[in-house]
Amino acid sequence: MLSGFNKLNSKKIIYCHVFQKLLLLIIEKSTLNMANSFYRNLLSPKLRFEKIKSLSSIKQLKEEEGFTLVELIVVVMMIGILSSIAIPQFMTAADKAKQKEATGIVSALVKAATAYQTEYGVLPQNAGELSEYAKFQECVASDVATRGGAACKDEGSSGTSVIQGVANTAEQFYTTSGNYFVTFTDDNDDANGNPIFTVLANPNGRPYSSNGSAVTGCYNPVEAVSEVYEYTAKAADKGQKAYRFC
Repeated sequence: MLSGFNKLNSKKIIYCHVFQKLLLLIIEKSTLNMANSFYRNLLSPKLRFEKIKSLSSIKQLKEEEGFTLVELIVVVMMIGILSSIAIPQFMTAADKAKQKEATGIVSALVKAATAYQTEYGVLPQNAGELSEYAKFQECVASDVATRGGAACKDEGSSGTSVIQGVANTAEQFYTTSGNYFVTFTDDNDDANGNPIFTVLANPNGRPYSSNGSAVTGCYNPVEAVSEVYEYTAKAADKGQKAYRFC
């Protein structure tokens, strides 16, 4: 009986050893598979790139810092200084662009007056006498005198034509844009009493001293001199108020 008991225990021990070996083998194989998978993923270029990218993002976030109050104050001050310089320059450039329209009209009037005087021996008195050498149009918006170009745009956008030819008897008119009021005459004389033809283009009809963008032109047949002169805001700031003619 004892012999049978020993045989049974021996079989149990053998079974335990076999089970233990199988269990170790399974664990070892599973561990090996996990290790292989880990190393394959670790060596994968895509995974390495994503890990590096993630680490870089974290590092970047850590390195980013906000502005201090002093830095913000300095930035605001710099913006204010730049604005104070840039905005007046922009306005001056816009005024100069508008002034070129007036310069072209004044120059055309002076050339037409020169041609008329050369042919007839006298200076022209109105737009009708100049029409043989130059055609002029004007804006006839109802409140162009006070609103200038804005009036011409508003009434023109409603479908109403605000541009028409200058009347033959006219000696003054608004430009087609409405930005300038042009006056011409043969009644002025130079310093020696010689009659001269003069043209004056004021911004929106306002005097030069309040705007600084006027244009003048003249033709002196005795001296055979013609001139077109553009005024500037800088000249107005210096107190220059007398218009320049021949």
